[in-house]
Amino acid sequence: MRPIGENSTKPSNGLNSRPAVVCDFDDTTVLENVAQMLLQEFGGDGWREYQRQNTNHRMSLMRYQELAFSTVTASREAMKALVKERVTLRPHFRSLFEYCRKQNVPLAIASMGLDFYVEALLEREEMESIPFYTVDTQFSPQGINFGYRYTWEQCWQPGNCKCRAIEEYRKKGHSILFAGDGKSDICPATKKSDMVFARRYLEEHFQEQGLSYTQLTDFSPIVNALRAIDYANGGTDLR
Repeated sequence: MRPIGENSTKPSNGLNSRPAVVCDFDDTTVLENVAQMLLQEFGGDGWREYQRQNTNHRMSLMRYQELAFSTVTASREAMKALVKERVTLRPHFRSLFEYCRKQNVPLAIASMGLDFYVEALLEREEMESIPFYTVDTQFSPQGINFGYRYTWEQCWQPGNCKCRAIEEYRKKGHSILFAGDGKSDICPATKKSDMVFARRYLEEHFQEQGLSYTQLTDFSPIVNALRAIDYANGGTDLR
């Protein structure tokens, strides 16, 4: 299920009775970095040099992905099959999915990654109802073509902007619970979210800046937070 991007709106102030959950994908929703897994399996000569340039801040993530995946000759179907075989959901994400579905809480994935591998995982887990904001891909005999429908002119990095996903729910009056781990999560976490669940680089950033967050090892803290919000607003399911 693909969402439609919206124009920017101002953040709301604090948590309210209408939360929405937005999650990064690689290293967050799933335990693995799926893009790197696919490149390790299917990447051709040169992709590691592009990775090194990105790591050394000499190349944007958008450009790195385009160049690295240009070395791949495998089909969309072959790469989706590998994802379905090897990728692991982070513990309790299914519990989060089931809770959000039962309580009618919006749950979305926002990623700088590629649509087909997010789609593959959601197909395997029968979670196709989750909207995802990712890079569009089209496969052709000449290679993979990339599309960026969630760009934002105010964003510091080229390509898709995770804040666009958050803005869609802000515009509908939701407060935001955000889960992430990387550098591209700093802006949506610090500027657009009301409650943050962080690991890895994002957690280090929040610690250094003295910002409030909850450590993300699995998704049970998010489920507990949603239950607490529901209880505070007159619900009864605080377990």
